[in-house]
Amino acid sequence: MYQKKSSFVKLFAFVLIIFQFYSCVNEPVDLSPAIVDGGNFGNSVLGEKKIIPFTVENMQNAYLSLLNNPTASKYPSSGELFKEGGYQIHTTHYYVKFHPQDSLQYERIINDSILEVSDEPFEYTIDSEGDKYQDPSLAGTQFTYYYSVMPVDHQFPQDVNFEIIANLHFTPEDEIGSNPSEIQKEEIDFYYDLNLETLKLTDNLDTEDKEELFYLFSMPNGSQQQMTYQEAINQGHFFKDMVIDYSEIDDETERRRSWNPSGIITVHEDAIFQNIGVNGARVRVRKWGFLVIRRATTNSQGFFVTSSTRTKRVKYSVFFKHNPLFVVKAGTVFWNARDIGHRTHKREAWRRHYQSGIKQFYSLIHNAAYDYYTRISPNYNIHHPGYYKKIVGKDWYNTTSHHLNNLTAAFALYDIRITRGSGGVYRGSDGIYATTVHELTHASHKSMDSGMFSVFESGSNNRLIIMESWAEGVETIVTNDRYNILTSNNYQSSSLIDNSGRWNSFRQR
Repeated sequence: MYQKKSSFVKLFAFVLIIFQFYSCVNEPVDLSPAIVDGGNFGNSVLGEKKIIPFTVENMQNAYLSLLNNPTASKYPSSGELFKEGGYQIHTTHYYVKFHPQDSLQYERIINDSILEVSDEPFEYTIDSEGDKYQDPSLAGTQFTYYYSVMPVDHQFPQDVNFEIIANLHFTPEDEIGSNPSEIQKEEIDFYYDLNLETLKLTDNLDTEDKEELFYLFSMPNGSQQQMTYQEAINQGHFFKDMVIDYSEIDDETERRRSWNPSGIITVHEDAIFQNIGVNGARVRVRKWGFLVIRRATTNSQGFFVTSSTRTKRVKYSVFFKHNPLFVVKAGTVFWNARDIGHRTHKREAWRRHYQSGIKQFYSLIHNAAYDYYTRISPNYNIHHPGYYKKIVGKDWYNTTSHHLNNLTAAFALYDIRITRGSGGVYRGSDGIYATTVHELTHASHKSMDSGMFSVFESGSNNRLIIMESWAEGVETIVTNDRYNILTSNNYQSSSLIDNSGRWNSFRQR
């Protein structure tokens, strides 16, 4: 028994030594200063904390306010708060803060499609936008808090620490079909007014919203005077004391109107001076910036459109991933690469373009990976690289990209690393594409012959030649084919090595 245990300890120690050696070769410590491009690399900085409008308490206060407003819509079953059949405000969702302690807990919450967690809290404005956010109280750790608006009937992830920030109530206007009855139309009108009132009472309306409305003021003679927002302000009235005149809101064009959240997401291919779509990325649409109500996937032009909603105000975000194939990581395995839109869109499309900077980098990696899985692998008859690949994008210029073997990937918790530069020089968008293809080809090769990538064979030059020539061959042909198509066969490589020839032409010859 002791001998078996001793042998295991020796083997484990040997494996650790090999892993440390491998890590020293492939993961050197980067001491150069962070390269900030466009002000979007690094952590976001939170701004003003807003009142959460859709808490049960705030919605109840808004309901009471509507009942005292003769111009507001009433819930069709009742015009009185506690009369039988009246609208019941109860907790429909929890606003939750999760604090994962290890990689397993992190994966548990990040991959839950109901939780749809965010590293940024929803009730804050953003003073400075970064590619991720880490709570300052957790600086120096691998994690941050993650936030979710989750249904009350969804099970909390096992063993993950959490705190319920607020009990929320969301109105069910989107549960009513596209051909509502007369009673359902009255319900929709009421839901609209209730949401508007809670936004007003919690000061979550911007100036444009306020200027679209009319307000009623009681005069000394008992009459009501209607004013615009600016007229009321000019007379010294405070917004919190203004009473919305709901009779001025049109039922069909405002309260009951449906629309389809949509948009287009593009990235600049600087190697060929073209803008192309970010293809296959996942878009989330949040009701008033809190609850995910719609999802979509971008097409080859970067366009997306969701099913319809009656929610007027939404916020968008895009994640550079395509489950179950791959996910692009933001510099570390514990943050997904994403772009969170912080502006509220009022029945408006979302337009994002990444001309430069870290989000351009993540977009280019995403496009290359999506192209590999959906076009290159089937069209070139190349073996599938495998599912759920974690591709870490590193904003580094002086270190190598690489693909990890099974053992080191288990320790490092990712599969592929792509750096923005090589030898201190920016790769160019075609270089990022080619490098991503190269590393995914290693993954494809490994799925065919895992023994070739054994850590115990890492010192074999013969195996290294076979592995690298395999990846170089695919990288060369696929990259030139793609950019020849994009440039109508006028592609000139951005690589200094190729001296303005085709990609890897010096190796191809």
